[in-house]
Amino acid sequence: VNRIWQHHFGKGIVIPSSNFGLSGQPPTHPDLLEYLAGVFIDSGWSVKAMHRLILNSRTYQRASDLDAHQAAVDPANRFYWRYERRRLDAEAIRDAMLAVGGNLDLSAGGDHPFPAMDDWLWSQHNPFRAAYKTNRRSVYLMTQRILRHPYLGLFDAPDPNVTTAVRTSSTVPLQALYMMNNPFVQVQAKGLASRLLQAQAAPDSRIELAHQLAWSRPPALSEIDAAMTYLDRCRQELQEAGVSADDLEMETWTSYARIMITANEFVYVD
Repeated sequence: VNRIWQHHFGKGIVIPSSNFGLSGQPPTHPDLLEYLAGVFIDSGWSVKAMHRLILNSRTYQRASDLDAHQAAVDPANRFYWRYERRRLDAEAIRDAMLAVGGNLDLSAGGDHPFPAMDDWLWSQHNPFRAAYKTNRRSVYLMTQRILRHPYLGLFDAPDPNVTTAVRTSSTVPLQALYMMNNPFVQVQAKGLASRLLQAQAAPDSRIELAHQLAWSRPPALSEIDAAMTYLDRCRQELQEAGVSADDLEMETWTSYARIMITANEFVYVD
């Protein structure tokens, strides 16, 4: 239960979540921890029921706005007077992009395409390394003990050689460069653009749909105006760059879709 709580809030009721002993910190809310554990048992050990209970709580639904008075009393937010904005895990970012792009394969993962045993020529100094592409959920990505997956490692997935109680959440230039340049992101942006073009004819209706799909909310009027301005400017620049008339609309909306799936609102829980 403590780890499920940590998954949604970024920290457990007991910190660190891997130490319930005397050397660990006492729970900030011991009665809450006991209550949640009891509900977990009574529900038949249902993790889904525990997720539902926590997400429907007032604590989870608090705003992330900063209050100067509360911050002075409890600067570490140990008593949850606000929701702490946090980035999605690497797996969730990837799965969300695939889902919004219409490319997520929900089937169960099968065998990885490992080389035939007769071709195994690896040694201590030339170990096996691979990263197999798939559109299945990230839980099915191949993970090696000796080497983190290049995408998962970039977005702070834990080292598979050690147990990790809490993942780090770094912000480094390579993450921004991945969002800007990686073909995977481009494919998902193009998939989202295709969905928008097929679903709606009017530009403002496409913008509204893009917000619902990517950010789970309707756009403000100012956001629609800003998007329309961007689309007009992008279309003009693409024309000047020599993009054909057949590809112009797709390229324009793909550019806009990339903004939607790489913005902070897409990758952060706020």
